[in-house]
Amino acid sequence: MVGKKATVELTDRFLEVFDLGTRDRVKVWDSKLTGFGVTIGKLRTSFMVQHRIGSEQRVITVGRWGPQKMRALQPQLLTVARARDAAVRVLADMMRGEDPRGPRGVRRHDAPTLGSAFDLHISRMKANQASPRSITTIKSEADKYLADWLKRPLHEIERSECRAFHEKLSKDNGPYIANRIMRHIRAAWNTALKEHDLPANPTIAVHWNREHRRQEPIAWAKLPAWLATVAKLEPVIVDGKRVRERSGIRGDYQLFMVFTGLRRMDAATVRWDHIDLEAGTLRRPNPKGGKDRAFTIPLSSECVRILARRETENREAYTDGDGGWVFPTRAIKDRECDLCKALGLGEHKAGGVCHVIEGKQQRYDKELGKAKRILPSPHRLRDMYTTALVEVGQISPFAIDVLTNHRPPRGSVTAGYVDLSIEHLAECQERVTQFLLAKMTPPTEPKTKARRAGHLRALP
Repeated sequence: MVGKKATVELTDRFLEVFDLGTRDRVKVWDSKLTGFGVTIGKLRTSFMVQHRIGSEQRVITVGRWGPQKMRALQPQLLTVARARDAAVRVLADMMRGEDPRGPRGVRRHDAPTLGSAFDLHISRMKANQASPRSITTIKSEADKYLADWLKRPLHEIERSECRAFHEKLSKDNGPYIANRIMRHIRAAWNTALKEHDLPANPTIAVHWNREHRRQEPIAWAKLPAWLATVAKLEPVIVDGKRVRERSGIRGDYQLFMVFTGLRRMDAATVRWDHIDLEAGTLRRPNPKGGKDRAFTIPLSSECVRILARRETENREAYTDGDGGWVFPTRAIKDRECDLCKALGLGEHKAGGVCHVIEGKQQRYDKELGKAKRILPSPHRLRDMYTTALVEVGQISPFAIDVLTNHRPPRGSVTAGYVDLSIEHLAECQERVTQFLLAKMTPPTEPKTKARRAGHLRALP
């Protein structure tokens, strides 16, 4: 068995058959070239050079080893012979007092870390005016799940590590999170690859989890019950009394999502200066996909009535002003908001007026001892709206893509020539709203059945 400070003649065969046993890592030095060695670990084997520069002992990694089968797929992996030749050149520099890495603690400009790759990728996203929410997501998830990886040089991250980490994330955090984190790494790596000489993206070794798109529109039969629950949300209160038998801001927010199909935060951040009530249109300046995906949609007559109602009721509920938000609320604490920043607005201040934050509606259940959802996720409303666009009939796929802010299918040449008028889209929008309103109305009992039931009740 090789000891921790063993010196042997390093060969590829030696590394192929070496057994770590219960140890996590072992250093072995070469007997042919003083100062040249290898660190053998469970995940990777790296060649190193050690020599004194001035008064300090320096250790420099010169590359990674891999068996012949791996070298065919990863050309950056070295044989022992190639690593020994590289070590000779590095040792020659060190003997002259030069550190190939530059000053101690400073990495070479051509050896980016995963963290610097993320910084570069995010800067490109900002330059391309990507959605603030997309930027926030990739930053927060990289910090949360990749904290131990961000300082690592990209050339040291191996395919096997990505595959193993993806499997661990899948087990601990779920298949969707695992896939998304690997996509973040893939995107950052590919961005860095445009500026640096890097090996192939290691995420190609990941066996991606199968993802199933959730399509769960509210069943039409359940829509009246959904509307009844919405009507009980946050009633309009003036001087401690309910002034109307209908919901307030959060209820109108839910209805607005149903009749427009907007995504949760697109609807939550609607401002009065985005709306033209006279023309009956709504502008979304920074939706999912960034400013390049900005769009304008027509509003149905029911949506216009909801907005007119909000103008009146916002003045009643917020005597100090609604801050320009159609669906305002009070901030619980100071909070930065990338969506507001993109609109040129400041952070949310505790007690100040801001836009609705959370679209999920929950109430505390004493029996369960936890919050219980009383309404479906807001995205289910978007599913329902899209389903209605299809079921109402005679609405083209091009109009559906525009009204839902979806990109047309890749390779669709026809879509590039279609420019639908706002009048045509308004007609489609109105038809869908009337379709949904009809579905919200509880079914009436047929007269013949009602008379028969009354007759039966009259019998002794």
